[in-house]
Amino acid sequence: MKQKSSRRQEVQRQPARRRINPQRATVWQQFIQPRHPVSFLVWAGFYVATVFIMQVGSKSMPRRLGELIDNDITARVAFEIVDAVATQDQKQVASASAPDVYLRNAAPLASIRGKLTELLAIAKASAGDLPKFSEQAAAKGWTITAEGFEALKPFCEEARGSEYEALVSNLTAELSRTYIVQKPDTPVREATPRTSILRSMEQERPLDTEVLTNQIRYITDTRAVRQIAEQAAARHFPAGLHAPVVSLISETLLGPSGKGSPVLTPLWRYDAAATAEAIKEARERVRPITIRKQPGDLLVRAGTVLSLTELELLKTEHEEFLKAEKAVPELRRKKLLTELGMAVVILMVTVGLAAYTAAYQDRVFEKPGRTLGLAGLLVAVVLGSRLLDQVQFPTHPPAEFAVGLVVIAAMLLTIAYNQRFAFGCGAGLAILVTLACRGDFGLFLTLMVGMAVSVFALNEIRTRSKVVAVGAMAGGGALVASLATGLLASQDLKYVIAHALAAGGTALFAGFIVQGILPHFERMFSIATSMTLLEWCDASRPLLRRLAQEAPGTYSHSLVISQMAEEAAETVGANGLLARVGALYHDIGKTQKSAYFVENQEARMNRHDRLSPTMSLLVITGHVKDGLEMARAYGLPRALHQFILEHHGTTVVKYFHHAASEAAARNTGKHDREVSESEFRYPGPRPRTRESAILMLCDGCEGAVRALSEPTPGRIESTVHMVVMDRLTDGQFDDCEITLRELNMVEQSIVKSLCAIHHGRIKYPTDIRGSSGEGRRAAEPGSAESREEDQALVPASSAAHTREVARQA
Repeated sequence: MKQKSSRRQEVQRQPARRRINPQRATVWQQFIQPRHPVSFLVWAGFYVATVFIMQVGSKSMPRRLGELIDNDITARVAFEIVDAVATQDQKQVASASAPDVYLRNAAPLASIRGKLTELLAIAKASAGDLPKFSEQAAAKGWTITAEGFEALKPFCEEARGSEYEALVSNLTAELSRTYIVQKPDTPVREATPRTSILRSMEQERPLDTEVLTNQIRYITDTRAVRQIAEQAAARHFPAGLHAPVVSLISETLLGPSGKGSPVLTPLWRYDAAATAEAIKEARERVRPITIRKQPGDLLVRAGTVLSLTELELLKTEHEEFLKAEKAVPELRRKKLLTELGMAVVILMVTVGLAAYTAAYQDRVFEKPGRTLGLAGLLVAVVLGSRLLDQVQFPTHPPAEFAVGLVVIAAMLLTIAYNQRFAFGCGAGLAILVTLACRGDFGLFLTLMVGMAVSVFALNEIRTRSKVVAVGAMAGGGALVASLATGLLASQDLKYVIAHALAAGGTALFAGFIVQGILPHFERMFSIATSMTLLEWCDASRPLLRRLAQEAPGTYSHSLVISQMAEEAAETVGANGLLARVGALYHDIGKTQKSAYFVENQEARMNRHDRLSPTMSLLVITGHVKDGLEMARAYGLPRALHQFILEHHGTTVVKYFHHAASEAAARNTGKHDREVSESEFRYPGPRPRTRESAILMLCDGCEGAVRALSEPTPGRIESTVHMVVMDRLTDGQFDDCEITLRELNMVEQSIVKSLCAIHHGRIKYPTDIRGSSGEGRRAAEPGSAESREEDQALVPASSAAHTREVARQA
């Protein structure tokens, strides 16, 4: 019966043995293996999107301000360009010739007219009585002599009243034509125009009078104003009225005499807004002066550092060339060949990225969602770089700004996957970004250095400042690379420094961006960084506190194997922290029915004694499903769910399988058959990562060694080797990338950890005087007799077999 049973199990395990140590396929073989068809469609879409991004948008001129030209640049097509210098000179001439504008100040003249009319009214009211006239005139501020009164009396007659009004009108008109203005406090412009415009409002419509500027008089000299007043009074009024009229004009324009500094009241005020508008109109009337360039004409000589003038010249030529590409057949054919070459390069990069993904991140290809996320990230970086190439404010920004985009993508890929995969994708992305920005080898090298530093410096994130520190390191590397390539190309020092600072600054800024989006990125893609894992290690977490209170034995077991798993994972270069935290939570499902698990049972009471093996099987295997539900309810990171699902894989629950087989034999009376192992296996899945496989081994070995009555080092080594080989031959490691050499290293690490846990103790005799040294030495676990016993318990071929398997691996 036992021979048939062993033969049946041997047949069941043959597929697993055939899959041990397969010959590793090449990258291309792994790429062409049958995979999810949607993933191939995603990569095809990535290629189409990338080609489309490269072709859309204007092909802006690739030269930058401050760039040193190493070869002569000649015109490829005929074009016209505005001579900015000559046009600007003409506009300066037009600005200088534009007239100043002055607005008429009607208040002073109206005041003079009103007071002169009032003087005549006082004379008429006095009825020829001089004392009465003098008294009324003095009340109004006039000082009129008898001669003046006599000169005014003839105009009191009705027949000559109109003559007096004509004298007043002629006086104000002459004063208006003297163009008395107030000089501005600050110069309006450097050059004085030849003419000026005097603008007055006639019937609510402006009336402009153009005069020579030298006719304008500024009221800075009080004597000149009095001279103007005397000349006007003498020309229009009788001699007896000269003095009062002169006094009236002077006081109106200069203020009362003897009362401090004169208060200047001009007849015309300078209008700055109207003058500026006149200057603007004069500049706009200047027609641009153009220069005609023919194909082959020299545009920029070698050794020139591009200024705005040369940059505008090259930009105009480039725009005309792009127009000619659509019209001239020969140029159109060259453009098509150039686009075809770019499409082929993008195709090679796309195939390389897809093949690299298939070789080193097969799970991305198996899940179209992950493929779409990866392709979307790469397309977003290419699109951002392409948009950067289209921006001009007012000149092209340095292409090194794209370093920040590449560093962001490299950091995210490193966090989501690993350094090797992130570096490979980053290299392909650097090629595409260089094409999008139409950069040279210097830009490509700068992108590669910034990307490589960010990838290899971001080994794990244990603090929130780590990402920013990595961004600073990536910025330093990109800055040095940009400086080196710029100096190697003999570029102008200011140009090199500006572009190097752009590269370093954007990489540093990328660190802050990644730090800000990291929590959302972890939730979106189910990723757990070292910082997040450390937070879940806290014993005060509700889930760990519940495990410690409701299943203390399970909690103690989880603490032990968490240390074992971390040490074993670090031995083979796996993520020790992930294995440690996964071990802490792998058995949380046992809190639902903690009394049904032996480590939590008390007083030797076993509840399974009242259950059938099948019911016990459901209880035992149900802790996996219960644990997953609890993990989701408590928000456990998705990266830790695998440890709950996979720590038993599809192994057999041997105790209850054996019990079921014995019960079946008793019931049927047939002892040549046993219950199928497939009915007593965990639902799985099998471990898919090295960390999950290591936890499976630590869990099984710790439980098996704990069941030993005397866990001596020899027995521990034998038990651990037996558990490892059982899992290996059962095919539990077929879905993960752990090798036989790594299994051997894990086995040795587990043995070391368990021996440290179950180390021996010296039994002190109760009667020291009656004890002998020989007896004490015999009782010591480290004695020769004990070591011989340990060696006897180890199968003779186990250690040798382990070394042989490792050597073959």
